[in-house]
Amino acid sequence: MSSVSIGYDWFTVLPDSPAAASVARRLAAVAGATVVLRHPSGRPCLIGSFPHDPVVSATAGPVRLAVIGHCPVTAAALERHAARLDHLDDADRLARALAGSVHLVVAHQGRVRVQGSASGLRRVFHTRLPAGTEGSPGMAADRADVLAALIGAEVDPEHLALRLLTFLPPALSAPLWKGVHAVPPGSAACLEAGGAVRVRRWWSPPEPRLSLEQAAPALADALRDAVAARVPAGGVVAADLSGGLDSTPICFLAQDAARRRDTRQLTVRYRVDDPAHDDEAWARLAAAHLDGEHLVLGFDEMPARYEGVADPVTGLDEPLPLLFGWRRESAVAGLLAGRGARVRLSGHGGDEVTQPLPCYLHDLAIVRPLALPARLRAFRAQSRWSRAEVAMALAERRRYAPWLAGRADRLTMAPAASAPDFGWDPPMRLPAWIHPDAAATVVRLARRAAGRARPLAALRSQHQTLSLVRHNAGMYRLMHRLTARYGAALHLPFLDDRVIEACLSARIDQRARPGHYKPLIVAAMTGHMPAQCLGRTTKGQFSSEIYQGLRRHRDQLAALAADSRLAELRLADAAALRQAVVRPLVDGQDLDLRLLVAMENWLRALPARPAAAFPGAGGRAAAPLGRGRS
Repeated sequence: MSSVSIGYDWFTVLPDSPAAASVARRLAAVAGATVVLRHPSGRPCLIGSFPHDPVVSATAGPVRLAVIGHCPVTAAALERHAARLDHLDDADRLARALAGSVHLVVAHQGRVRVQGSASGLRRVFHTRLPAGTEGSPGMAADRADVLAALIGAEVDPEHLALRLLTFLPPALSAPLWKGVHAVPPGSAACLEAGGAVRVRRWWSPPEPRLSLEQAAPALADALRDAVAARVPAGGVVAADLSGGLDSTPICFLAQDAARRRDTRQLTVRYRVDDPAHDDEAWARLAAAHLDGEHLVLGFDEMPARYEGVADPVTGLDEPLPLLFGWRRESAVAGLLAGRGARVRLSGHGGDEVTQPLPCYLHDLAIVRPLALPARLRAFRAQSRWSRAEVAMALAERRRYAPWLAGRADRLTMAPAASAPDFGWDPPMRLPAWIHPDAAATVVRLARRAAGRARPLAALRSQHQTLSLVRHNAGMYRLMHRLTARYGAALHLPFLDDRVIEACLSARIDQRARPGHYKPLIVAAMTGHMPAQCLGRTTKGQFSSEIYQGLRRHRDQLAALAADSRLAELRLADAAALRQAVVRPLVDGQDLDLRLLVAMENWLRALPARPAAAFPGAGGRAAAPLGRGRS
């Protein structure tokens, strides 16, 4: 096998077989590679590069365990867990007990189990070497591009086309390389010594049965543990302080942990250039009760949105829709690292898990019909829905698979103006500049995937929460890696598995109450932070920043459109793309531009090795990631 260059922040898991040992020798030649676990035979089991993630490992008889990520588990505790494991499936109990955000690797009698988080913040992918190649061992990794590099995989143009959806449901998501497969969040990959890979589910969402009084203490405990898992002993921890009901609780919980560990806390916030924005007032109120230094960054002190988006960003195994703000995020990561912080806590994810979207009304009509009228009145007054529209939306009762098939048929249609949408997933559409051939492909693939799609939970609102969590976790997984590269890595305690479970266990009519804003987080944090800091009922918008960034950096977008890889692959219509980057921005079109940035930048970051292009394309094509530097 030839050598492979895959940069840093990666790991691969291998079964105990001679064929897998040859892969391990190839990986051992990668700069920075370390063998963390070995099978009893001495062959490598877990090998990778871990410059930013803590790794705790243990051995007990034939069992090897490793926890990768931020988690309070100690080597001694992990050794006790290892001593109790008689089978790979016994690791279910351990996986459900771990706080923080981790990968778990368990090796036993030549077989290996590897899993990420139920949220999708920590992913696992698997593949096998081509048939007849040194025994075709199965192998798993935390990055799809690492496996693509090992098997010489080409980009799958059809899966690339699906990434043009403004919202990609987990049922339609797949790795972008041929022959590389994703392990669904909440499932584990089991690698057999003979080469087979078995995927087994270990996590299911809880039933929403708890009252607010029961669920709030559980959320407070889970969120406290999630924050504490990331606060170092001594040194500095940074935390975002926007003033919102997501970031502010994180700051107060971080302060509690920092005081116990003799750690200095540093908060950071942006001064928003918008007189209608009230983040600043609420952030100042909270800062008056918080220890440490409080950095306030002006709009002109940091890179603007869309700055540098034409510069290829390497080391990402899929396009990142948040890339339009990567220069700012990397600058903040460097600034905080200069003050000693390697961790930046954020409230991102709080909206998804504590505030259900309108489809929860559809569930209330079935599980708690008496709670429905008051909530419907509030929504109708705010959204101006007609009674007929609401009645039709509530009467729609399709299961997930036929519902998704119906959405697939409407992807090329204009969205309804303001009718209530109580569907299983958030609205999804295709950008205005998509090529007709690519649009037809997306519709065909979505219809096909709908036939085998299964909901993530029985209730629409629970499914939609998990769908949003996993969609957004996929983006923040990459943002974590990018920010770690520049200094202080972005961490999202709200998307830890135990926190998600605590939120999903609350009754849906308790998570949303008329006249109350995020009642679950307010109840959970009462007594843990000043009461006046829990009184906010608004949420800041950042559209002014986006508009200003666009005005400054339309030349970057024009550069992407003028030499478009998407157009070469017949994923985008070249003329429509050039028009999209120069016309005035209207509501919703910023998502189209974010997709443009994500896709074009990712394609430019691919190594220049030719590969299969989208059907009918000519000229330059996409190539597998992983053979260039990251």
